[in-house]
Amino acid sequence: MTLRFMLDEDISDRVTIGLRVRGVDAVSVHELGRDNRRIPDDVQLEFAVVQGQVLVTYNRGDFQLIDVRWHEEGHLHAGIFWCLEQTISRQDVGGLIRALQAASEEFDTLAGLCLILQSKRE
Repeated sequence: MTLRFMLDEDISDRVTIGLRVRGVDAVSVHELGRDNRRIPDDVQLEFAVVQGQVLVTYNRGDFQLIDVRWHEEGHLHAGIFWCLEQTISRQDVGGLIRALQAASEEFDTLAGLCLILQSKRE
């Protein structure tokens, strides 16, 4: 099984395009028409679950709280990767692509996990 990613609205579409060029399964909430509509974070995560996708976001605080609540309620998600500006800037499109590509090669599944996305160098 390979990881499939859904990139939150705080991540550039250029990351999605770069991942696809490298053969990584990725989709952006922008292209799904799920951006700028005030869709609650837990609803975005539910959508990712239905699609079998790991949600990737810079919105660490909210998604960590949702992850805790979901675990307490017995819900399972396909995984959450959260990013830190100090580790990989939102503007560092190449850095995000490298990190997500490396994660897709490293992990078979992230089911139920909420992890920081680690920076990878070429």
